[in-house]
Amino acid sequence: MKTPRLLRAWRSARLFLHLLLGLTEVALLFKRRDAASRARAIARWSRRLCQILGIEVEARGDHPELVPTNTVLVANHVSWLDIFVMNAVCPSRFVAKSEVRRWPLIGWLCHRTGTLFVARERRHDTVRVNRQIAHALSSGDCIAVFPEGSTTHGLDVASFNASLLQPAIEAGAQLQPIALRYYDQHGLRSTAAAYVGEMSLIESMGLLLAEPRMRVTLDYLPALAAQEYGRRELAQLAQQRIAERVRSDIELAVAAPEASQPANGDDISPSR
Repeated sequence: MKTPRLLRAWRSARLFLHLLLGLTEVALLFKRRDAASRARAIARWSRRLCQILGIEVEARGDHPELVPTNTVLVANHVSWLDIFVMNAVCPSRFVAKSEVRRWPLIGWLCHRTGTLFVARERRHDTVRVNRQIAHALSSGDCIAVFPEGSTTHGLDVASFNASLLQPAIEAGAQLQPIALRYYDQHGLRSTAAAYVGEMSLIESMGLLLAEPRMRVTLDYLPALAAQEYGRRELAQLAQQRIAERVRSDIELAVAAPEASQPANGDDISPSR
């Protein structure tokens, strides 16, 4: 049973209004606020976004405080929606691919709320972004990355790219693995949030608006002391822990119609 068209239209209107309110708040008020106030505003806006989409956010485990210092969050990557469900619990500065910066409205909003953009097709750009990550960590920020480098249907976890974890090691940061799992209204694993293949943002939004209710769980797994590992070892350990949790109830998974299609290959952002 999908959401009636009238309700989808109502959700769409509320979503557009919510985006405009967020843009206005960031443009007019953020410069006057300290880091804690901005973080609370981002968390509040993200929670409201999830409510409009009919998505319940459930955080499990020992998640960080509102503004954790010298912390890197790493998670499996399913959708552009990931950034908002994570920000609803613990606002962070995300690393996104450069094309997100060019998205109308959303790109500007991401930029003004501290997102770091990387051009994955340019090998040396990772070096530049790693310097920005290191500076952000030394300034007390929390950074969030999706080391898979691409989105998946959320039923398994792809290999982690270790390159963006080097600043965490050099800064002696805490690395917090997070396992994201999406469920439908019946409690079964769902691929409705997945943003994969050649899907457009509008198509993805349509799938989400058509779902009556959804739930996403964020399992905050035991943190790792980054300086105790090499970056490849650190990436492998985080991947193993997240994959174990993501696969833990896979027998309930809804089969994905596009499961044989490859996901976008260069996305490290919450957008794809």
